[in-house]
Amino acid sequence: MDAAESEAHKLRASSVSVYVNVMLLSIKIVVGVLTGSLGILAEVAHSLLDLAASGFAYFGIKSASLPPDAEHLYGHEKYEPLSSLVQTALLGITCIWIFYEAGVRLLHGFEIKTGNILYYGTAVMVVAIFVDTITSRFLFKSAKEYQSTALEADAYHFSTDMYSSTAVLIGLVASRFGFQIVDPIAAILVALIMLSTSIKLGRSSVSILVDGAPPKEIIEKIKRVLVETADIVSYHDLRARQVGGSIFVDVSIHVSPDLSLDDAHKIADELEIDLKNRIPNVKEFIIHIEPEVRQ
Repeated sequence: MDAAESEAHKLRASSVSVYVNVMLLSIKIVVGVLTGSLGILAEVAHSLLDLAASGFAYFGIKSASLPPDAEHLYGHEKYEPLSSLVQTALLGITCIWIFYEAGVRLLHGFEIKTGNILYYGTAVMVVAIFVDTITSRFLFKSAKEYQSTALEADAYHFSTDMYSSTAVLIGLVASRFGFQIVDPIAAILVALIMLSTSIKLGRSSVSILVDGAPPKEIIEKIKRVLVETADIVSYHDLRARQVGGSIFVDVSIHVSPDLSLDDAHKIADELEIDLKNRIPNVKEFIIHIEPEVRQ
């Protein structure tokens, strides 16, 4: 699959996320206002932030697909982790609001409307859990297949929704039996889950933005390719950094001093082709060739 096709798939996956968030947000707003449940209202805020996050994910993927230009000679791929970092900030803001509202309700009291409206709220949460589960699995699969940090962040949002909606559902069922205090407690649990997710996403996004190294297994694969290349006597100064879903590598290799410049260049070309075939997300491989010192 070429880069253009991959980007098209990622954009389609991101679009699905936006559509699903719009649907869930609309339903939760209506039921949250009717029931007065802080748990559902927390979910409304969560879904609103998820919608914004999906929008940022779409923007990040769209921007990252732009080719290099005079101002961005290495491309635009860092827009993806940048969009993920914005999603992290949005999650953090939502958590602060939920903690505040839950604290106010626990201190000053509150009331959740019962009857048929409460049943509607329960039904909405069941539907939300089902939709969140399906969507998060779809986005996780797409993120892994296309090496997209923005889709991964979006997938975590839906995964978080799944668990938080379950907490809200428990709060609604408890309210039905007279234990309304469970509702703000469920909202706090929602916020804690969101906070945990935002910290994880934030660390991952910052690591990429500051040129963090790719996973250790990728480095080991690169070393294996270098060792298995017969014409390379040794190597040093192997470095790799991850930019969005792509990996940039540079290394110094030692070859026989008897080789011509043309032959040494062919070794470097073959090494680069072999590496990109075995590790598809390696985008650029810079090789410095040095003659092996005779003993």
